[in-house]
Amino acid sequence: ETVTADLSLNSMTSGYLDYSKNIEDACAALPSGFVVFAGVCMGLALCGLVGNGTVVWFLCFHMKQNPFTVYILNLAIADFFLLLLFFLLALEVFSFIVLCSYLYNYFSFYTDSVFVLEFLCHFFDLSSMSLLAAISVERSISVL
Repeated sequence: ETVTADLSLNSMTSGYLDYSKNIEDACAALPSGFVVFAGVCMGLALCGLVGNGTVVWFLCFHMKQNPFTVYILNLAIADFFLLLLFFLLALEVFSFIVLCSYLYNYFSFYTDSVFVLEFLCHFFDLSSMSLLAAISVERSISVL
């Protein structure tokens, strides 16, 4: 039997639901270690970007190209873009942690941009691994 006089069963008193309190609670629950981790990832990605950029510059402008250097050049380009996307992803996480409690509408943009960046990271990661496999097969065949 349903009792309509007992309002304790009704968890919603009006048709409006305020999500800002839930977002504030989620922002407060984020550990501060994420900020340090995002900063370390950004620093490592910058070092890798400099290294791969140097390899690309050297292989494009200062070496005679042969099939092996073209493989290495393509691998360096794929790794450069992968590290660039990792840097952008870490920057996105860092900005979300810093701006979480200030911008409530930022959450939907954050989830969409992280989805796109993760998809591109997977693409460049798979292309990099495929190039490594191609280099290994090419070197093995040349030894035989």
